[in-house]
Amino acid sequence: MYKKMIYAFGTSLIMLAGCSKETNLTGNSNNNLALNLTPLTSTSLSAPINEAKVYKLLKGYDSSNNFEASGVKYVSGYFYAIFDNMFNIGKFVSTLPINSSSNSLSSGSSSSSNFEAITYDSYNTPNFYVADENESHNGEYSPKIYEYDASLNEQSTTWAPYSFSSADKNKGFEGLTWIRRNNNDYLLGLCERTGKIIVMEQSGSNWVKVDSISMPAGTGMTDFSDIDISSSLRVGVTSQESSLLWIGQLSATSWTFVNAGTVYSFPTGDQNGNVGAGGYVLYGNVEGVSFITDTQVVVCSDKAGSDQPSYQSFKAQTISIFNLPQ
Repeated sequence: MYKKMIYAFGTSLIMLAGCSKETNLTGNSNNNLALNLTPLTSTSLSAPINEAKVYKLLKGYDSSNNFEASGVKYVSGYFYAIFDNMFNIGKFVSTLPINSSSNSLSSGSSSSSNFEAITYDSYNTPNFYVADENESHNGEYSPKIYEYDASLNEQSTTWAPYSFSSADKNKGFEGLTWIRRNNNDYLLGLCERTGKIIVMEQSGSNWVKVDSISMPAGTGMTDFSDIDISSSLRVGVTSQESSLLWIGQLSATSWTFVNAGTVYSFPTGDQNGNVGAGGYVLYGNVEGVSFITDTQVVVCSDKAGSDQPSYQSFKAQTISIFNLPQ
């Protein structure tokens, strides 16, 4: 969901230094302390190599249609996007052809979904998992996890084994990513307010919390909007309010990061939405991220709020592809 955020950069952002070898930087159940390293100068991403408004990708829609993109996942040449204002899931060719019959929406209710994250399980029988951020459940608030088959047909729902207080009922799981290790399936849920990553192991048709990971200290992120893990265990985390992307590396053997990672700012621009010409925050609503390759990501952006400046609407409800600096 959209949020009020900083409109122009008045101070420099930060980048974290990497470590030379694998160590327990973020902690596990016995040591859940965040990294605290000296920040360096930040790096900005270059302009996107391709991007498009969601409505322009689909036949029969126009700018009056809202597609409040809240999560995206790249799978085999397609971007699968979810929206927190509908239950339909978008499937878009990764070259982002405009007004194309190759792009589609799954069937689903047009009512508000509260969907905030999507990931893909490629093992054995492929399926998607989608996280409903937070719902009332047994006197608490817990994310609900929807399972879809590869054709985007809903299969089941289950509750995440993690709860939030009523004060955080709108600050639940903003990100979700799947990983398989030691012959088990795991989902990692990203908490919006704290950046804590909840590690959940599959047990039958349910999920069990087995660990948690803390984001490194000093990222400059004031919220956390999505997470993804590549096949080589690169980790990407976005911040909507701070217009930032963090890239780190997950350990292959433990629920820890092996380095402090790097923070990138999304490119700024002018008040007409042109990237590079000015210091105004254009990407003020980034809610989803997914690796295309280790050096390229796709992000999606939610609707701009009425309290945000008009220039942030240029990149709202948009799918954008960025190369990562080498």
